[in-house]
Amino acid sequence: MLAGKRFLAAVALALVLSSQAPADTRKENIDVIIALDRSLSMENKIGAVKSWVNSFILDQLVIPGDFLTVITFYGKSDILISKEIAGDADRASAKALISGIHGNGRFTDIGNALDVLKAQLADKEKDGRQKYVLLLTDGIQEAPPSSKYWSKNGVFNHEFLANTKTIQQKGWKVMILGIGIETSAKQLAQELQGSYSEITTKLTPESLATTAGTLFGMPSIAGPLTLGAVSASGSSQVSFTLKSSGLAGDTRITVADVAVASGTRSYSSLVTAPAVITVKKDGTVPVRIPLQFPGGLPPGTSSATLTFSFSTTERFAPAQVPVTLTVQGWVQSNLVLLVPGLVVALVLIALIILLVWRLTRGRPLRFAVLVDEEPVQAETLELRAGRELYLSDNGSTFSLAPRRSARSVARFSATGGKLGLSALKADRFPKVVEFPPEARGKSFVLHTETGRHVTLKVVSRDKIAAPKAQPKPPPKEAARPVPDRRKATAAKSPQKKKAAPRVKSKERKK
Repeated sequence: MLAGKRFLAAVALALVLSSQAPADTRKENIDVIIALDRSLSMENKIGAVKSWVNSFILDQLVIPGDFLTVITFYGKSDILISKEIAGDADRASAKALISGIHGNGRFTDIGNALDVLKAQLADKEKDGRQKYVLLLTDGIQEAPPSSKYWSKNGVFNHEFLANTKTIQQKGWKVMILGIGIETSAKQLAQELQGSYSEITTKLTPESLATTAGTLFGMPSIAGPLTLGAVSASGSSQVSFTLKSSGLAGDTRITVADVAVASGTRSYSSLVTAPAVITVKKDGTVPVRIPLQFPGGLPPGTSSATLTFSFSTTERFAPAQVPVTLTVQGWVQSNLVLLVPGLVVALVLIALIILLVWRLTRGRPLRFAVLVDEEPVQAETLELRAGRELYLSDNGSTFSLAPRRSARSVARFSATGGKLGLSALKADRFPKVVEFPPEARGKSFVLHTETGRHVTLKVVSRDKIAAPKAQPKPPPKEAARPVPDRRKATAAKSPQKKKAAPRVKSKERKK
């Protein structure tokens, strides 16, 4: 009865597989590997099992180009089918072989079945295709005494358990279904890092479909996975996008550790704290996990393998991914600080160069030219290194210009922070044998075109003092008119009072 339940569960797994990867929508070819226990206790249920395998795996799951492997085991293991299903003829041939299975074998040697399964996976590993491994067992080892996996209590160790971790880490789906409560299949699933479910109620097609409905659903890495460059202090990160499909609800995954192996070097315990990831049903989520490598790793780039470890039964695939490990040197790790520092240093260097240039060649020489104490130009003259000014005799006046003309008699030039003066017409400087290297503060006798001798003086100052204004003479007083002496005398002499008219005597008497 128990063996019959195991076969019904296998058929249910096949049904789930077909629902997760239907043949009418799937385009990529896969490898399907099924390990079935056909011990003697399976005899009464084998008919239903064969019907389900043929109907759901071969008729609905497998598409042309898929590779099908069926391993039957009891006290020994046999490869029943190992072929590519190219068309209807291959499908019919496989169905006929499955229909011929009988549950009549003695013992149950799971260790031997794992040997055969390991060899089949190693043979198919190079094809690079996704692999679905279906393993149905109650987890109780009952190997014959002749088996190397025989033990009194049924406990055994097998190298395939470690190998299957790598299989699952490559993204292959390992699925185990436990039947009944007296089973160690759950522990085996944990060792294999595979999906697990169990049936402890009455077996029906509906209960099998419900229990095994999510065994083939698993979050997977969608798109590229990137391992960030490792800084000199060892900090890095791994980034990827996780996609969920075929699950009944949201999934909570805990990444307990991340390890990276490159050649002979291996680094583990890179996760500073467990990373908890929640993936929505049929959704995607970006994931970024900080990593901490040992500090002071030798800089360089190499190929490596990154491996995730999980602390829960929920996990994603693949758990092992090829990556490029890049370790930065001190300069690369500190570019964020070095670039601004370099910019500041370049600015300071430019300022220093500018300052030196201004102090030496770049600073303009300021001076004035006077002829007989009269400035040739009112404004202060400036002459930079490499520039020249020409003194021209215009007959009655002198002028300075940046270009030479037929009237130019001398040239001013700035070299090494000194103002040089050289004669273009030597006869104009009759008393000069050799001009000094610095003309400022010097005076020279210049013979003009009109035959006069004038004094050419070069002074060093920021600006030419404006000639002092001559004081204006006081305004002349207007000429006073000469007074008429007679009128003046008359005006000065006192006027005599007029005598009152005399009154006649007769009038007085009256």
